[in-house]
Amino acid sequence: MQKEQLSAYMDGEQVEAGLIDALLKDEELQESWQAFHAVRAVMRKESAVFLGADFTAKMAGLIESEEVKKVDVIAVSQPEPEDSHNSVFMQKLKAFFAPMTQVAVAAGVCLVAVLGVQSFNSKNEASNLPEAPVLQTLPFNNAVQEVSYNAPSKDTLTSDQLEKKSRRIGAMLQNYELQRRMHSDALDVSSSQVR
Repeated sequence: MQKEQLSAYMDGEQVEAGLIDALLKDEELQESWQAFHAVRAVMRKESAVFLGADFTAKMAGLIESEEVKKVDVIAVSQPEPEDSHNSVFMQKLKAFFAPMTQVAVAAGVCLVAVLGVQSFNSKNEASNLPEAPVLQTLPFNNAVQEVSYNAPSKDTLTSDQLEKKSRRIGAMLQNYELQRRMHSDALDVSSSQVR
């Protein structure tokens, strides 16, 4: 608890006044104070010397003086791989999965066969078709139109065509008038009955 308060005091936090008195009297706390400052200096890269000259000797001494704990190893018998293959559970598991494995292999072979035949047929069909040009230069109706002011346009009507159209329109209008006159009596009768 005192080391936590000592660390807090180093960080600038307020601590009890008794800690300062204990720090002045207790040599162990003074060593902790020195170690904390050394660690802080190393972490902040304020110290030019990271380790003392006798660091390796101190570490070797600490490692040798460390108590070695012997742990009793409890031997648990593990089954051998050969034993697990011959167990009843594994035999039942193999018997369960064997038919499914056979069906899966057969389905995979069928899939490869079908895809192979389809891709082979599509390659043959593609080779029989004429190749389309990369750039289509003709219009879709395959008719070449001349580009000139002197060339007659296909969309303009000749005088004969205009005369035929005029006659057809006139005949349609005459037919309409005739139909209207013939059925006007029937229209008058039905409108008078509605009133």
